[in-house]
Amino acid sequence: MSTLAAKAKPAAPVSTRSSSQSYPRITGREWMLVVGIALALVLLTSLPYIYFYLRTPPDKQFMGLAFNIADHFQYFSWMREGQTQILVPNQLTPENSEPLLFNLLWLVLGRLEGLTGLDYAFWYQFIRVGATIFAGISFYFFASIVFTNVSKRISATLIGMLAGGLGWLLVVEKYVRDIPDLNSPFAIYTCEPNTFFTALSFPHFTIAAGLITLVLAFVLIGQKSQSLRYAWIAAVLALLLSMQHAYDMFIIYPVIGLYALFIWLRDRRFPMYLFKLGIIVVLISMWPALQAYYITTADPVWKGVLAQFDNAGAWTPAPWLLPILMGLAWLMAIWALDIKTPWKDRDDTHLFVMAWFLSHFVVIYLPLNFQIHLLSGWQVVGGVLATIGLFTRVLPWLQKRFAKTPQPVLWRRLVAVFLLLIIPTNLYLLAWRFLDLNRTQRQELYVDAAGHADAEARYFLRTTEVAALNYIEANVTSTDVVLSTHDIGQYIPALTGARSFLGHWAQTLNFFDKRAMVEAFFNPETPDTERQRILSEFNVDYVLMTPEAANFGYDPHSADYLTEVFADGSTFVFQVNAAASS
Repeated sequence: MSTLAAKAKPAAPVSTRSSSQSYPRITGREWMLVVGIALALVLLTSLPYIYFYLRTPPDKQFMGLAFNIADHFQYFSWMREGQTQILVPNQLTPENSEPLLFNLLWLVLGRLEGLTGLDYAFWYQFIRVGATIFAGISFYFFASIVFTNVSKRISATLIGMLAGGLGWLLVVEKYVRDIPDLNSPFAIYTCEPNTFFTALSFPHFTIAAGLITLVLAFVLIGQKSQSLRYAWIAAVLALLLSMQHAYDMFIIYPVIGLYALFIWLRDRRFPMYLFKLGIIVVLISMWPALQAYYITTADPVWKGVLAQFDNAGAWTPAPWLLPILMGLAWLMAIWALDIKTPWKDRDDTHLFVMAWFLSHFVVIYLPLNFQIHLLSGWQVVGGVLATIGLFTRVLPWLQKRFAKTPQPVLWRRLVAVFLLLIIPTNLYLLAWRFLDLNRTQRQELYVDAAGHADAEARYFLRTTEVAALNYIEANVTSTDVVLSTHDIGQYIPALTGARSFLGHWAQTLNFFDKRAMVEAFFNPETPDTERQRILSEFNVDYVLMTPEAANFGYDPHSADYLTEVFADGSTFVFQVNAAASS
């Protein structure tokens, strides 16, 4: 076990540490155990998918997701476009955008989709399984650098993968006080620092957490060994991460910088190795981030997309809500922070764990509209510190009270009880997926005070709507625009290849204006001249009419500028007569 979890000892000179001493020794049996843990988590988080694939009635189609339709079908649109091009356009808005976006993960999946003919739903489940296993391996690899004891490695990995917050208290409050909505919902539904939640619904964030962990693990190994080959490994992994989530460099770079500062303060000499490592990592990994910055400044459509990220209202919860978001494991991690050991006696691992954990307190509140994403990976180092806290703070207290119980037995019981204490919010998230999807399966769309239906409620489509989307796919080009309500519009680019008039809260330019236009279009009180203006101004080619659109009361059959080209039950597709609409 590292000196982090034992009585502090003076750090050996860095130059005496060899590569073999710094690289963790992990047996095949350990790897099998870790993969088994990850597969158990996969099975548990697969239950909602299995249930609804089997129980969906014949007049509906389960769309393969359990959370966040809008963002995922944005990614699936990138997958579809990535089948034929490396840089993809934005198909979730009617305006023409240059194909400038690059994302390695969705590009690779798009190519696989094109090669195999297997659809997005298959590849989504494929990466959900693979990402969870990858994260488990990454977490365990980092824990093995910190601990030589296998039980502590397993404990840190389990805490990193299972820890949820104290959001279940907000759920209890909601029902006890009989209030309509949860207080501070982002203190529950923020997925980035919750591996269980990402394994359930956000595999790209699971991959990101695993890559963040591996990058930083090789930074630590490199510092302990003073070998630049580990710097290059960290740089290549950081490049892979940057090509998927460029903003995660705002996590990587500050950790390296703060770690170098800590080493400098301890050794009282400039940390030349970490300086070289930092240069290598930055130079190799910064290019995707620069490309992302370029497209959001050079292209007006992508610039407008970035400007609309505030629409989600997704900001890092306030500092006083962090205990609710992060939970008991995070609080235990804070308790485990060593403030007594003299700085000169802290070894490389000790300083690194501190640098990683403490840097998040700053980066998650940077004035960036994607700041909430910078919570990713905090659960990993938090799991390591929580394990240290259990071993150094709680276990000695228990040993005094249960002196006859062997320490290994006491340790296993302590970890088991702690896991039971940190998982209730995640069990709520899992159970709520069954309740929420069952509600939406019945098309019980939530409507807010302004009368806007919740697009997130469309986890199921009617078979008539799927048939309409299939018709559109067979008859459109990538430049055609389809007007519909938002709940179905978010599906259009990924499933048909056409552009959506109203498809995404950020990707659709002037989202709220376009939503108002759609509502006006389907409002029977709106003059035909106004409808024709909308169709002409945005070069709309098709109008998709679903029961949700029909609820507004307008019947397009009477319009001479629209021609019905598809009908199935209460779902219709109308082609716009360009001459008449103008």
